[in-house]
Amino acid sequence: MSAPNSQVVVDLRAAAAKTRNAYVFAVVDRVLDVGSPDDIVVLCDHDLSSLCYQLDLRPESRGRFDFETSQRRDGAWVALIKRRVEKR
Repeated sequence: MSAPNSQVVVDLRAAAAKTRNAYVFAVVDRVLDVGSPDDIVVLCDHDLSSLCYQLDLRPESRGRFDFETSQRRDGAWVALIKRRVEKR
């Protein structure tokens, strides 16, 4: 049995719209750089499906993550970005 992954939480609700994707890309790149298995949870005030799509288009992160998005009862949107297990 393996230990559950920890989660990095990125709350973009107070960030300026033009900087939000850059924040997430920086966190994703850092997770990849250090080889962390952590999941990334992103909170925002709008649907995050396009962000997940953009992450999958980037050569640095293409095919390396799975995404789940949902809207909470309080109106916030949540994206769970899970690192895929690399096959050896």
